[in-house]
Amino acid sequence: MLYDKPVIFTVPEKELGRHEAGPEESWQESWGFSWHDPLRRAGGINHISIWRNRGIADVWSWTALNGKVVGKYQNLRLPLPEKDFPNWSLGGQTITTHSGRSCRLEVDYENASMDLNYEGHTEPLTFSYDVDGSTWGGNHYESIGRVNGTVTAGGEQVAVSGFAWQDHSWGPRRWADTQSHRWIVAEFGPELFLSAIQIIPEKSPVGIPIGYVYDRGSLHKVAQVSFGARVADDGHSPLGCDARIWTDAGHGYHILGDVHTASPSSHDEGMWFTDGLAIFECGGRLGSGILEIQELRGPAKWHKELLPE
Repeated sequence: MLYDKPVIFTVPEKELGRHEAGPEESWQESWGFSWHDPLRRAGGINHISIWRNRGIADVWSWTALNGKVVGKYQNLRLPLPEKDFPNWSLGGQTITTHSGRSCRLEVDYENASMDLNYEGHTEPLTFSYDVDGSTWGGNHYESIGRVNGTVTAGGEQVAVSGFAWQDHSWGPRRWADTQSHRWIVAEFGPELFLSAIQIIPEKSPVGIPIGYVYDRGSLHKVAQVSFGARVADDGHSPLGCDARIWTDAGHGYHILGDVHTASPSSHDEGMWFTDGLAIFECGGRLGSGILEIQELRGPAKWHKELLPE
């Protein structure tokens, strides 16, 4: 499934399940999920990667409610799960996959829990995240839709409802290939949603745009994006954006965003990033989603060329 341009397709049942590992030591298979209820300032991310050739798995997971992170878990050296895709449990997360666009997510933290049901607005989109030497996921599909369920924290159960994004990827993944990135995933309703990421690869300071805009039944590839990101004084937490996104059809979108809650995640090879729960505005319409920022880990090679020995 190597598509340069995003394509909507119905995921066959065999693609929902486990994929056999390739020969690369860095081969992995992952499942990711992010969500945001702006009215209750709730949301978070959940993610698993299974590194079959390394014999380990990892989990990123955090949940916020009322603008506060109430549950967080990260472990990069877990044993392989006993149950594999499409239905699996690891690191407090239990996933039941109904189809390529529908699933249930149950998560238990030390002092909180959640139970969410997800349904995509469309069948998933497939395209490659492997661009210009950067390996994030050559085989990939994702969808954007809505989530409904409950979050329980402090002895109180709260009903939540809002934006959600869900993906499944497999293939080699080398975190060091990517120096920096910015990412907006936003939903303004079933007729307008988007995922726009720009990656700064290891070999060049020129950003590579990846993603799509779904607008009133038409799907367009992101051709150019500038994020106008604002970062907090801590040097990593996203505060908001003033983004401009252009598609291959020549359509432009001006996205303003403000983040109310954020939390970082990290991995090997110096990889780390911070996700923010953001309220977005586009053409007078309000929506919600995630603004993710990965800052440079240090001077890149093009910076070092300008620095004295």
